[in-house]
Amino acid sequence: MDSDLSRDDSRKVRTASTRGLPSSRTPVLRRIARVPVLGRGILFWYRLGSGLSATREPALSFLSWLFTSREYTNYTYDLTDLNKRHLGAFVSVISLISPDRALEFIAELDRDEDLKSHIREVISNSGDGCFADRDIKFGRRLGWYAITRALKPRCVVETGVDKGLGACALTAALCRNEQEGSPGFYFGTDLNLRAGYLLKGRFAQRAKVLYGDSIESLRVLDQEIDLFINDSDHSPTYEREEYQAIENKLSQRAIVLSDNAHHTGELMRFASRTRRAFLFFQERPHQHWYRGAGIGAAFPHPGLL
Repeated sequence: MDSDLSRDDSRKVRTASTRGLPSSRTPVLRRIARVPVLGRGILFWYRLGSGLSATREPALSFLSWLFTSREYTNYTYDLTDLNKRHLGAFVSVISLISPDRALEFIAELDRDEDLKSHIREVISNSGDGCFADRDIKFGRRLGWYAITRALKPRCVVETGVDKGLGACALTAALCRNEQEGSPGFYFGTDLNLRAGYLLKGRFAQRAKVLYGDSIESLRVLDQEIDLFINDSDHSPTYEREEYQAIENKLSQRAIVLSDNAHHTGELMRFASRTRRAFLFFQERPHQHWYRGAGIGAAFPHPGLL
């Protein structure tokens, strides 16, 4: 992975150098740019070329996705190698494990062909499969999985299940935790009665989807929560009300994650109000036009108790 990472870094450096102003050409271009009329015209075309070079890769990725993908929402993609290292560091801080151990957990899900085969089979046999890709990529859910493996939660709650890709990743982590002597259970919430259709077989044995309004489902849930993931209605008000609904149900070691932290500061405010630390991980999708979302995390920190 390190060699792949080095190659990935070198490609980015070469690409980045074409987007700025190469040092060897800077003095000449600056002198020309000062020439009245002519200078402004030349600088305009130079800036246009820089902008087009920066948008070329996303545009090509978009065209490829447009003709090869079936997805219209909740896009799936891999992360760059460097971004996975960033994710490993993020997981290590909030889960109190080494970065190398966090990367092992990330690779564990990345290489889980049994889970990917299960998901592909369910997609192929589902009426909703026409909206899902067969090339299974987990993106930031690699972080959800790694945190679940590290934390060994007894109760995981995810609001907003959709087809259940995240639910499958989380229950796969719970299966492995149980094999290591730390059983846990998954609760998902969703308004859509078809949500969670990927959650079948052995992955459904440690899971239950609560259908209906997420906030109402959270209010009646009689469980102490060790890991909570907000991924339902992405309005700031609804996100805030979800945190209010689970605040008194969180265990002392609970970690709260947000799939909306790249858009709102609600989890950051929740962390501050409940004396938790806050960190944010930004996704960097590999060969995909979407710029990525992220993971916000509110977690216990000795310095804030």
